[in-house]
Amino acid sequence: MRHTNYDEVAATYDRRYADEDYAGIEQALVDFLGDTTHHVLEVGCGTGYWLQRLRERNAKVHGIDPSWEMLSRAQAKLTRGRLSRARGEALPFRDASFDRLFCINALHHFGDKRRALEEARRALRPGGGMMTVALDPHTGRDRWWVYDYFKGTLEIDKQRYPSCQQIRDWMDEAGFVRTYTREVQHLPGDVGAQEALRTGLVAPGHTSQLAVLTRAEFAAGVARIRTAIATDSSSRLTADLRVYATYGSAPEFADSQIQIGRV
Repeated sequence: MRHTNYDEVAATYDRRYADEDYAGIEQALVDFLGDTTHHVLEVGCGTGYWLQRLRERNAKVHGIDPSWEMLSRAQAKLTRGRLSRARGEALPFRDASFDRLFCINALHHFGDKRRALEEARRALRPGGGMMTVALDPHTGRDRWWVYDYFKGTLEIDKQRYPSCQQIRDWMDEAGFVRTYTREVQHLPGDVGAQEALRTGLVAPGHTSQLAVLTRAEFAAGVARIRTAIATDSSSRLTADLRVYATYGSAPEFADSQIQIGRV
């Protein structure tokens, strides 16, 4: 499976939040946390964007990420909360440490996704909840210029991203209850191809789908866009993506049949 080097793209990573409206994801996160004070963990916190969005909420927040460069940018944003360099497959916390755990556009980067969900279950207190947010390229519903011009990216995404059904199955196996999925954001997009090249929208740091490509693969995709422009100067890059949140709850009472994790 291909991996993104986030130390290399950290400097331009936050541009996506200026270029796109993620209001649906933010509302899903706010709804998930509710109004009660919680100990909250974000797994794969990156530059701390989502933790920063929670700064006005009455929550004790902690974020983890394996990239030092991403964490350094997160540290510069956060006035409170704690950050740790760690991976989702080996959370450096005791059992039942958190009330809520969330993972936004990150699970597909984990080497052992099933193990990461087991770790999430272990780290949650009885009655706690997990939310993971991601694309699901297995639905066949999405259209995206990245898939059109950068050959192989859809197939790579199908390898990287588990389907929502697969996530729920793994959650069930890990001991979560009441698992379900819902669509939380529709991301349409339409921009002139020339403008996209001029403004740097077509860049490895813009999305992990481009960041995982080799230099030759990326250059070939850019060449296809330039060829389209040469054929029709009004060519546009369009998108029609859907983002899903998958949820699971830790049982209210310890289940003697669930023995996950360490003391």
